[in-house]
Amino acid sequence: MANELTFQFQTNLSNGELKDQHSSNSISVDQTTAKLVRNVQTVGTAAAGEALDMGDLASAGYAIFVNLDDTNFVEIGRSIGGSFEEFLKVEPGEQALCRLATATPYAKADTSDVELFYIIYDD
Repeated sequence: MANELTFQFQTNLSNGELKDQHSSNSISVDQTTAKLVRNVQTVGTAAAGEALDMGDLASAGYAIFVNLDDTNFVEIGRSIGGSFEEFLKVEPGEQALCRLATATPYAKADTSDVELFYIIYDD
């Protein structure tokens, strides 16, 4: 099969006199292995971040992250030599979509633990 995973994008901006909107055709991508992980994980503030539970995914592809906290942001990243390197910030109540460049994503909360909902599709 091909094009098993489909995304649609639309943005609308209205900030005073600044107006913008963007809508693109949907994109469809192939998924080699029919697996995903769907989880809510409590993420702490440890300087090195903490590994997200990936279940038995062989390789990470597209990911959706939803910060369920009302106050604190959470960063998504990877561990490099035991240090956390962020590549994505999700503000309180926000969500984000990205294609992961690591099979072992980490997360780190701002100043207090947050609940992070995520879906990661096997590539």
